[in-house]
Amino acid sequence: MEGGGTRQDVPTIDDVTAIPLRRELDERFANAQKWIDSREYCLVRVKAGEQTGWGECWGPVAGNRELVEEYVAPRLRGRDPTNVEQIHDDLVFELRSSYHSYVPASVVGGVDIALWDLRGKLRGESVASLLGGRRRDSVRAYATGHFFRDVDSFDALRAAVVEEARGHVKAGFTALKNKIGLARHTPWGREEDIELVRAIREAVGDDVTLLTDANHAYDAADARWVGRRLADLDVRFFEEPIPPEGIDQYARLNDALDVSLAAGECWAFEGEFRRAVEAGAVDYLQPDVTSAGGITSTDRVASLARSANLQAFPHVFGSAVALAASLQVLATLPGEPLLEFDRTPNPIREDLAVEPITNDRDRVPIPDRPGIGIEVDEDILAEFRVD
Repeated sequence: MEGGGTRQDVPTIDDVTAIPLRRELDERFANAQKWIDSREYCLVRVKAGEQTGWGECWGPVAGNRELVEEYVAPRLRGRDPTNVEQIHDDLVFELRSSYHSYVPASVVGGVDIALWDLRGKLRGESVASLLGGRRRDSVRAYATGHFFRDVDSFDALRAAVVEEARGHVKAGFTALKNKIGLARHTPWGREEDIELVRAIREAVGDDVTLLTDANHAYDAADARWVGRRLADLDVRFFEEPIPPEGIDQYARLNDALDVSLAAGECWAFEGEFRRAVEAGAVDYLQPDVTSAGGITSTDRVASLARSANLQAFPHVFGSAVALAASLQVLATLPGEPLLEFDRTPNPIREDLAVEPITNDRDRVPIPDRPGIGIEVDEDILAEFRVD
């Protein structure tokens, strides 16, 4: 990987390391994609001189770890860590040349986040400042949860989901996101999906914003049927109703429904999001810093959204590193963006930062320290590390 030289006052990259973390959960839960019985992350640590940057890859450790350490690390050593966008684009080019049919976006994302964190620390500035400046010091958050439980009856599932929703509202949240797409893992189907949303709406009232996520569970006909009923329940957006590759189908569905569509956690890099925007596929773009290609790609998608008069609501479902990086992007977005604030049990997310990121009712403060704004707790890192 070729690149420009370094300024004499900037240390070059010395080391790039993948750090695997895993924690088994006491109780499993599911969305339409899969049952989740553990939380697993591949962090990326990049060192230059006395400073360290932290990033996070989307997905399992396997694959991410090997690519970071065997492919990326040799190409980054000796480079100027402040040339983040140049390294991002070089890495995308070389990975595409090597793999042809795809680019491992999760690897690009983890490395890119670490480089932005490192660049901010070297310059004594937050990533938000480097991206153009903060528009806010805190952001409204919606409580993501309401996953499927390992229960024997739909009544038991509905009761558990409603109890959870009431608890989030009692804690001060004014927006909630729930999961549907039961048929992929349970005996129940689209009628019960709507019943879950209806039960939440009746439990929390009309003043709470509801968002609903199908994790691309449906075909076009079922998505249309479900979407019409979600509109009747005043759902703000219907997330990932169908598989992500069907961009033209998204556009037809978005035209046909009164409820807005949202998607993006399964799209990567600016070009794929541009195709979705040009097709009119969604009203809300949801890039994830760990899977879309890092902070660089997420910031480019946010600019694309602005140019198309769309709102970017980044997807967030990771450790404290992904959460902190996402907050830096959210600090810069125009309009009234929402933070996806995962409320499922996750000790890695909750304990990894020396100063955990927490909510004050429905607001989450955005750290203003250098880089992504957090310090990783080395003791917690060692506790969950699974080399």
